[in-house]
Amino acid sequence: MILKPMIKFFRKIRYNLMETGKTSKYFKYAIGEIILVVIGILIALQINNWNEARKETINQNNLFNNLKIDFNARLIELEELLDAKKDGIAATHDLNLMINNKQLDEPQKIYALLARTFNGFLFNEQFKMLDVLFYTGTINNIKNEKLKRLLVEWPQNVEEMLEEQRIYNEHYQEYVKLIGKYVPLRSVNENFNFRGYEQPKGQPVTQNTDFDSLFSNREFENILAERELLTHIMIIDNKVLINSAKEIIELLESEY
Repeated sequence: MILKPMIKFFRKIRYNLMETGKTSKYFKYAIGEIILVVIGILIALQINNWNEARKETINQNNLFNNLKIDFNARLIELEELLDAKKDGIAATHDLNLMINNKQLDEPQKIYALLARTFNGFLFNEQFKMLDVLFYTGTINNIKNEKLKRLLVEWPQNVEEMLEEQRIYNEHYQEYVKLIGKYVPLRSVNENFNFRGYEQPKGQPVTQNTDFDSLFSNREFENILAERELLTHIMIIDNKVLINSAKEIIELLESEY
């Protein structure tokens, strides 16, 4: 906008010089006009580049803010799952004590303990904001190397936890089927409570309960032991993810 009247000014002088026959000065002013145009183009390009860079910075900051929101949600979910896994192990310990002591006279307590071992500890592995970060190449724009490394390692750390989770849940139907031979599953399910889920209480169960046969079944005891071992491994992986999520959130807050 500033250059336009200046170009008109130079052009007027150049026309006057051309009419008066002052050729050398005419060329000087012509060259000055060309230089002025070039400078104007360079300034316009620089302003355009600055605007594009500003837009890109805003887009990246929005992406990282959304990423931080997602990691906070994952952290809450992981801490919830960690508590559930610890609770599942505690329930397994109590069941083992009841098996060893042949403690069969507290059916409601046994139902509740069995229900606490029914959790599949499902974790939402979908992470769209992180996918966007990788697919767009924005990950390469992160200057903090620790943050970049933690983000790159996240999918692998999740997969390590899910590997044990898949093995754990592969035996779920077998576990439930075995319990169902001796215990009415509805009585167990009515005691299941995770993430606010509670099965409504139905009519009194008419099926017989045989805790003695269940507790004497070696397969049941072996499956309990295997599930406890896998849960301990999942807890280790769970804690790794929690610590990683906390570090990522802290670094995102300090960087963006």
